[in-house]
Amino acid sequence: MNNGDIWIIDEDMDEQDLIREVATDLKLENKFVYLTKADEVLDLLEEITEAPFLIICELHLPKMNGFKLREVILTHDERKYKSVPFIFWTTQASEQQVKDAYDLSAHGFFIKEDSYEEMKKTFLMILQYWSKSKMPAKSEDYARGAMSK
Repeated sequence: MNNGDIWIIDEDMDEQDLIREVATDLKLENKFVYLTKADEVLDLLEEITEAPFLIICELHLPKMNGFKLREVILTHDERKYKSVPFIFWTTQASEQQVKDAYDLSAHGFFIKEDSYEEMKKTFLMILQYWSKSKMPAKSEDYARGAMSK
């Protein structure tokens, strides 16, 4: 499985705790970064040198919702952030919200499961899919090295 960072953006601490349990149960070695607000995500994007492996974002965030966050990331100057799989994972959504997510080039849209086991299966499926998927380099150093070969 890809060993890059996985960012979880969700203000609900209970949901974050469930994801921690899932990651432990699945014996995932990825570093999980838990964020509660869109502005924390944008600040972190300015600080890091290597993009995360995956971003899983709750749609309903305070101040700036997940749609607006995705829109801002897509307009970011750093191209490496555009190829990071951005997945919405929310408790409920309308058909229009699902459409809006894909209009913003979301890489997936999932409804959070009611049972722990179903949540774990869905989470594992998402991680396995993106671990096998080929994506552009997300590290500037790696991208330069790959281009010079």
